[in-house]
Amino acid sequence: MNQQIDVSIIILTRNSRKVLPKLLNSLQKQQVNFSFELIFFDNSSRDETEKIIEQISFCPKRVINIPEGEFSHSRTRLKALEYCRAEILVFFTDDIQPQTEYFLQKLVEPVISGKAAAAYGVYQISKEQDALENYLHNDWYLNYEDYSEPISDYCWKILPPLVRRRLINFDNCSSCIKKSILQQYPFPDVPYGEDMLFAKQLILNGQRVALAKEAKFFHWHHVTFKYLLKRMCIDADLSFREIGLKFTASYNQILRAVLKRTIHRTLIILFKLRLNPFKKISLIFYHFKILSADFLGKFIGGLQPEEREHWKFGYTFFYRKKLKIISEINSRSIHRPQKKEQEI
Repeated sequence: MNQQIDVSIIILTRNSRKVLPKLLNSLQKQQVNFSFELIFFDNSSRDETEKIIEQISFCPKRVINIPEGEFSHSRTRLKALEYCRAEILVFFTDDIQPQTEYFLQKLVEPVISGKAAAAYGVYQISKEQDALENYLHNDWYLNYEDYSEPISDYCWKILPPLVRRRLINFDNCSSCIKKSILQQYPFPDVPYGEDMLFAKQLILNGQRVALAKEAKFFHWHHVTFKYLLKRMCIDADLSFREIGLKFTASYNQILRAVLKRTIHRTLIILFKLRLNPFKKISLIFYHFKILSADFLGKFIGGLQPEEREHWKFGYTFFYRKKLKIISEINSRSIHRPQKKEQEI
């Protein structure tokens, strides 16, 4: 345990048998000029996750068990401050797949060099995961600057919401942060979006955030309508409160957005992608489903009580739905009995 450790890699796991071996195999092959340890925060896995971790021999490792019902995206990551041995912290989810053997080196370089207080990698979607998303979005990072520079409160207030959102883009699926910075600016206690709000704290307090464009990784989830609607509701509520960004404000905007994007994506699937006919039909229906959940969730999350006098038929129903979703998510991720709060 006296070995010098330069980087502590924190990985969140839960029933990760199917995905964790791929990540570990990639980490073993990484070409780096520093030493690292692996710290797993396991959320009550019931499969072979811990057995897989026990077999790791290429670096020091530890497992910290998170009891059922006590996982939180922000708090669980913050617990790393108690256990990590290095000043440089790297956060991964269990299901990312680094694309090259230099991924880890490129991810930490902006932080180790002192050019930024934090950095995040570039998520990508493979053709096997979703051929349409692969075609549409894998170049997203090219339009972003390498660094988000510090700005004043005044500049923040006068910037348009979309520019604010772009400036605080951050992704804890693959991120690197100085331990001292995280101690000074801890992740806010929210169910989702802790990474985005963390980046906001940094740039408003004189710190730089780097986008490590050569640190590419695959990450994707096949989501249900219900899950995505709830997630977009939470994101939209947070985006409005923290950034002033409102995505959709009426039924007509939802309908136009879904139809426009569905038609666009359907044409790409039919005429641009080389897939068998059954796969094309499946992909068309899947994307119609997620687009509908996406924009309906954003609409629900954007409903604000101060606008009640302008609400149309059904808005009150959707606002109550929003309150129910937020209460449900918060009760799982934030609001704990007092005893458990003290334990965390």
